[in-house]
Amino acid sequence: MDESIFNLLLKTAQGLTLFGALRFRIDFTQPADGPANAAAAGADVAKLYSQVQQQTTFELFAYRIDGSVTIPFVTGLRPVPITGLALFTFLGPPATFITSSTESQRNLFFQFNQLTNDNSAGGLVWRPGEPGELIFSALGTQLQLPA
Repeated sequence: MDESIFNLLLKTAQGLTLFGALRFRIDFTQPADGPANAAAAGADVAKLYSQVQQQTTFELFAYRIDGSVTIPFVTGLRPVPITGLALFTFLGPPATFITSSTESQRNLFFQFNQLTNDNSAGGLVWRPGEPGELIFSALGTQLQLPA
């Protein structure tokens, strides 16, 4: 399990631009129980797909990821621990990463996709559903650490 580290550039719709860091590891030792947890949401998707004439199916493999996000002017200097799923297709790079905070006091949701091997893009919601909610678009560049 190698750790991936990304420098983040985050921006709100109002123009607030901040820097941050994302660190995470993907646990490839065993698939996550993604399909079991997604069964409830799958029922709604099945209704939607039943209205489509041509249905396509593809398999996604879910693996657990654990890490942290640090945005000094939002999260403070301490990293916010995150956990979630990395979704992969059969032969390809990760389709998407879906994460959330494990701390209720510093709640966040972060979804991102790898654009290239070194670049990612996505969105982060800080304190969702609260009066101080902030929504960021995020661009990330992976740090290349020496071997």
